[in-house]
Amino acid sequence: MIELNTNVLGTFALKNGRIIKKIQLPRDPKRLAEKLIEAERAPCDEELQLISYLRETGIKSVKVRDPERFSGYKLGIEFIEDKRPTDPLKIASDLGISNNEFTELLSRTNLEITRIKLREIDRDQVIMQAIASLDELEESINRLIKRLREWYSLSFPELDLLVKKHELYAKIVNSDLQNLDPGLLEKINRARGETLGIEFSDMDRNAVESLSKSILQIYATKERIEKYIGKIMLEVAPNISALAGPVLGARLIALAGGLERLSTLPASTIQVLGAEDAFFRFLKTGKRPPKHGVIFQLPEIRSASKDKRGKIARTFAAKLAIAARMDRFKGEFSGDKLREDFLKKVERLK
Repeated sequence: MIELNTNVLGTFALKNGRIIKKIQLPRDPKRLAEKLIEAERAPCDEELQLISYLRETGIKSVKVRDPERFSGYKLGIEFIEDKRPTDPLKIASDLGISNNEFTELLSRTNLEITRIKLREIDRDQVIMQAIASLDELEESINRLIKRLREWYSLSFPELDLLVKKHELYAKIVNSDLQNLDPGLLEKINRARGETLGIEFSDMDRNAVESLSKSILQIYATKERIEKYIGKIMLEVAPNISALAGPVLGARLIALAGGLERLSTLPASTIQVLGAEDAFFRFLKTGKRPPKHGVIFQLPEIRSASKDKRGKIARTFAAKLAIAARMDRFKGEFSGDKLREDFLKKVERLK
């Protein structure tokens, strides 16, 4: 049976340990490292080329070290686990490469692989910390704005009904009326003149304004963190960012436990990330399983009718799985195309 073997020297089709077809790679440790990382979870371009060649010659099955890498790809060939793959040293010898040359190339390439993976882990951790900080800032805002509304309503209860947006409410309490809608300003002034609230002393007013300033500072920090997440997502996961948006994309990476793990998850799991409690309740009670998790934040899903949300969520999760693999293996940027394809499918589902 034909064996497909990818190592630091390239991709080889072998029969009984002898090379019958090969695609050699340049001996650049950095490029080799990127290629081998790409080939850890999915077939690389060189493998796909040789598979196409073998299929055209009538080959129906090949031996590979990890058949799972090829699952999900319709390649027209059966992949069988190779429990005794050909030693790369033998391949090197057949190519006229000495043991020392091969060992040095392997060592330098492994060092580059380690460097790349450590950098990726670090950046994953940065994204996860940033999104966790964003969530905590949001929680702080929600707690403090509730307290601000209750406190200021003692003096001006009508404002709570007139202004629903929390940040705008804090600005008004802080006497920041710039860029305020004239119609709303007129309503506020009229209500203030007829208010049923108690009169605050200067000391009372200074205290409540101090709280409103603190809330506005948290809003400003939240905005800076969101911009930071946008930049780091362009660096680490540009395809995910283009498809899902930087904040939702970062949240999915955090929920999965990192970009590498997200890239290995099936679309069905990605679809319900963040809905673990509902999923376990389904397993326990047999009630309806959740149709979506945190991806419900996506406007196309959130605004869809209930009978369409499940289909749209499945479509999005499938695209996200592709984007995650592209970002994990540093493939070409196709995020805009994935987004465009997703939106077209959403239109067809409506």
